[in-house]
Amino acid sequence: MRYNEFREKLLDALKEGGLFAGTVDNTTETIDLAENARHWKLCIARSGRPDMEPFHVSAKISFDWSPCDSARSHICEEDLLLELLGQKKRDLNTAQRFKRVDLELYAGLPYGSSAPIPDPQVLAAWTDSVNETLDKLLVEIKERQNQVIAVLGGREEVLIEARCEAGGMLSLKGLSVGGFRLVRVPRAWDDPDRREAEKGADNELARLAQRFKGAMDEWTRSIADLAKLVRYMPSSL
Repeated sequence: MRYNEFREKLLDALKEGGLFAGTVDNTTETIDLAENARHWKLCIARSGRPDMEPFHVSAKISFDWSPCDSARSHICEEDLLLELLGQKKRDLNTAQRFKRVDLELYAGLPYGSSAPIPDPQVLAAWTDSVNETLDKLLVEIKERQNQVIAVLGGREEVLIEARCEAGGMLSLKGLSVGGFRLVRVPRAWDDPDRREAEKGADNELARLAQRFKGAMDEWTRSIADLAKLVRYMPSSL
């Protein structure tokens, strides 16, 4: 699977999964001319919900495509082994191809505005709830005999952006949390049986889209809960 095909299939899966609708006009593609690496990014905004005010929620989905990814997608695995190890090693198996797709979730306040930061105990309970929910959707660790053999998904900690007001008081400007999933990418095989066994990544991408959609829905719900906490905080805080 080559870069253009992976990008289009990912976009189709995200659209069918309900993360956005209509024509996509908020994607960015860049190429690092020094290393010939590609970076693709899709931004999604979710607004118009009164229960989230004063926050607005957005997400960024992205992936990188290295020169090694490009080289491996333009040659079959058998020819790759032939070039690297010689004729006798041409029929060996190779490691699966995986592509990491990142999800970053944001919640920000309108430009120039801020909100009071909830009490540490309240904020800790809220972040614990966010972490627990996102772990179920994004984190996946494969173990064998109590040893980790693969990490197919992960989550970062919730980050808080604050502003220092006059007098040294801190106020809330925004929050974010990130995670990722690994997608199995079909290898190019000369052997027809192997090629048939890895004929597509549609199911993998559909599962990724479902998990990302669930993560964004849960993040939106959590921000609505946080907005309620901020909205009804005592004025003395």
